[in-house]
Parts: sequence; C-alpha cells; structure tokens
Amino acid sequence: MNAIAIDFGSSNTVIARWNIATDRPENINFENFSRPFPLDCLIPSLVYVQNADLELVEIGQRVIDRGKDCAQPRLFNQIKRRLVANVNYVPKIDGIKITPEWLGSQFLRKLSEELRSQQIFPSEIILTAPVQAYEKYLRWLEESGASIFAPNLPTLTAPRIRVIDEPTAAALGYEASAAGSLVLAIDFGGGTLDLALVRLPQSENISKWGEQVGRDRPLWTEYQADTIAKTGYTIGGEDIDQWLMQDYLDSHESDAEGKETNLSMLKFLMERIKIQLSESETASEIFFDITTQSTTEITYTRKQLEQLLQSKGFYRVLQLAIDELINRAFNKGILKGDIKTILLVGGCTLIPSVRLFVEDYFKMGKVYSHKPFEAIAHGALRLSQGVSLQDYLFHSYAIRYWDRGTSQWKYQPLFRGGQVYPTRRPVELVLRATQPNQTEIALTIGELESRPLGGAEVSFEGDRLIMQFEPKAKETFQPLQTDASGEGIPQAIAMLDPLGQPDCDRLKVLFSISAKRELLITAIDLINQRQLLTDYPVAKLQ
Repeated sequence: MNAIAIDFGSSNTVIARWNIATDRPENINFENFSRPFPLDCLIPSLVYVQNADLELVEIGQRVIDRGKDCAQPRLFNQIKRRLVANVNYVPKIDGIKITPEWLGSQFLRKLSEELRSQQIFPSEIILTAPVQAYEKYLRWLEESGASIFAPNLPTLTAPRIRVIDEPTAAALGYEASAAGSLVLAIDFGGGTLDLALVRLPQSENISKWGEQVGRDRPLWTEYQADTIAKTGYTIGGEDIDQWLMQDYLDSHESDAEGKETNLSMLKFLMERIKIQLSESETASEIFFDITTQSTTEITYTRKQLEQLLQSKGFYRVLQLAIDELINRAFNKGILKGDIKTILLVGGCTLIPSVRLFVEDYFKMGKVYSHKPFEAIAHGALRLSQGVSLQDYLFHSYAIRYWDRGTSQWKYQPLFRGGQVYPTRRPVELVLRATQPNQTEIALTIGELESRPLGGAEVSFEGDRLIMQFEPKAKETFQPLQTDASGEGIPQAIAMLDPLGQPDCDRLKVLFSISAKRELLITAIDLINQRQLLTDYPVAKLQ
C-alpha cells in the first residue's frame, strides 16, 4: 500500500509515508518548502498570493526565505484555523475572493505538485482533522483532497481519501503504550487544543491490527482501537505570539510607533522568543526598524511569559479542556486514575509550564513528549497498515424548525455527541406544515456545540482573533451548509401533494447514521403513505 499522511496544521504541516524497507513511518522533506534542519520535517503553513487570478502562490519556508512573510496583505497564515472557525472575513486580491477554502486548496495543491515532481503517486491519502472541526471543514478536506491529489496520468487510479481525528492519530503514532491500554493524547499546536482518550487494540501484534476487519465482531475487536472521549478548543501557539506582541507594544508605547508598521516581523520575533523560552530562562531578539534605521533589543523571561499566559486565561482553558474530557470519560466508567499514559503533541507542549501542568494533573500517570511534531502523521499512516477505529460522534446534531407560537427558529436534537455509529434504530420525527397550503417541508440539519460554564470561545473580528469566556453554559446551532449570507441551506426538501396544513401531521422522517458516518433520511408522506425519500444521504458527520 503506497500511502501518505498529511497533518495539515495551523502553524506547520507534516507529511509522512510508510517505508516498506524499515516497516516504519518516515517524514517526507521538501527542500523548497521545509524548515531548516533540525526541524526539516515541518512545512510552515503559509501562503503568499503572488497572483490570485492566475492562482500563482508560494508556500512554506520559501515564503520566509524570500522575505515575503511580512508582505501584507498577500501573506496568509492560520489557514486551518480560519477553516475550522468558519471565518466570514473574506478579502479580495486581484479581483478574487480569498476564502479560507481557496487558501487551503492552494496549499494542498502545491504539496501535490511537489509530490509528483518527486515521482510520488500515493494510492491512499490520509488527512487529519481537529476533533472540534465542523462538518463543513471535513467535507472540504475530503472533497479538495480527492480533486487535488487526483493523478494526472491515465494509467493511475485516484487515491483513496481517508480522514482521522488528530488526537486519535497521535495515540497511534506514539510507541510508548502497550496493547489494550488507555491513552490520553493532548494535541496543543498552533491553533487548536485537542484531547482524545483512546483504548488501543488488545492484540500484542501491532502488525495485525485491523487484520480481521470484515469478519464477525467478536473475532476482530482485539485488533480495533476504541475512542472513548474527545474534546477540543480553538486556542494555541498563534495566540501566544499575538499576546506577546501586544504585551510588548502596550508596555513600550513610546517607541512602538515604528514597530506597529511591521507587525508581521515583530510577531515573528515573538514566536522565536517563545520557542527559546522553552529551553532557557531568558530570550532576546533584535528588532530592526527600517523607518528609523535603528535597532531595539526585545527581552522576555520565562516567568514573564507564564504571567502573561496566566492573565490571558491560557491555563484556565487547558484546565477546562482536561476537566471536560475527564467528565466524559467518567460517564463511560473511566476514572482519572485509570489513565496511566499521556501523550503530548504540538509545539505548545514544549512550553515547560504546560508540561508541568499536565504532569501535576496526572500524578499517577506517565507523560511522553518525545514526538511532539510527527506523532500525528505517523499515527495516521497506521490506518494504511490495517488499523481500524471503533469511533463515535464528537458533535451533537439537530434539525431546525419554525415555532409558530414564538415566531422564531428552534431546533430538535437528533443525535448527541458520544453516540456510536452505525445506529441500531432510526430517530423518528413527525412534522407538520407551518403555514396553510404549504408546498414543501425543508429539512435543515445542523451541529449543536455546547460549552460548559466558563468555556472559551474564539472568533474573528475582521482578520483579528478574539477569545472570550462564556459566563454561562451555551449551546449553539450551526447549519451544516450555509449560503453567502450565513443562512442555513436545507439538506433535503420533501414536496407536498396535496398541500400541507398546520393542523395535520404530514411527514414522518426517520434519521439514521451509516457505518460511513453518513446521515441518512427516510421521509414518508402520511396523507398518501408515499415514501418521498429512502435512506437519502445528506451529510457526513463528525
């Protein structure tokens, strides 16, 4: 099986393939795109738009080497974060709307071109996604992956596209756990904090994981990994860089005027300071102001960084995320003390205070952190070696309806997060028309996102990231599909003949989930007992 795995990250991207000779995963390093040694397994997730109309872009380290990482407004970072957060801010360059989907597709396209230049034509591509990603992001990931990585040679077949959530991939990527053990993967990268509690397959022979898939369940469960609990927040290293930059500007107002004209360079220096503080108590960088031809030394201590993180609620979010996962695990009979293996993934886990926070929280467990960057891509590759996952829904889902009494939209829950699929029996609803002589009933499905008391919510104001803490528990409805104005688009429409009336039960709808995570709808007209839809696939759920 000629497979590659792509861990598309907010700050960096890792690509790996399985080395048949060594029977182990290995990173693919691109001379044009990868960071310098020893971080040459990382490709900076940057896109510089040279000409949007002609789709001429540059990505990765080449953008930095050519000094274009400060070239606003044609430079774009945090692309994955924009995709996951459903950003509405869409600038225009060269007459083209630069959507997050457009940027992400251009980034993947350049990677595909580089793979072909190295004569790498994979038969399978495994992509990774945050656990809190909306269905819209997952659909884009699968569809764009299928089109971008389609071979341009008639003798080659299109690669199979698969998606696995990042923390589960990390659990498979680390080799610090015994078969059948509980593993908590904490993925704290540039833009997201994802956690997943996974029970690894029972079989001691990893090479046979997934080998029995397709036979009777009792015969092959020992080869199957089981995801027990997940949670995720949109916060990461990009926030720290932003906070450091703003803290410096606020505390040096007298000499900040020139620096505000070159915020990209200042943020770049703050990222370097943050990285240095993971290894030393003090870090300094020299800022050169091209307007005044003067230099300024910027110095921070590790204690100053930790105080800044404390004031911004950074540790509070980490505490909330772990508590949330522990509570979900408890509901499935797993206690905190049962978790003996904790795996750290992502650049933020290199921050000493983060590692100490996790070690203090799990005093009875052992924390592993020796593969912070490549564990996800390496773990995803194991799917190509036969690993199968018994998974469940991370999100909750509901159908939207119009309440005539209050004259406003409401929603009826269908499936709750944590439910295993495929479903054994469908969820049944009986619907009526909302007005006289109605010609159709539209079925608009959406995701329900719940945040506990004090939860953090990240949003964009224009091109600026904002993080707020909710004063109370909150549940929001996000349609699976929206139009340009953000209005929900129905996943299915049942035509009524004769016309529907508000005082009469008219439509019986059955909702189920297939083994492929597809939401299936069956709609029956109760007036004439006619089946309007039969197991109609409307969306792929997460």
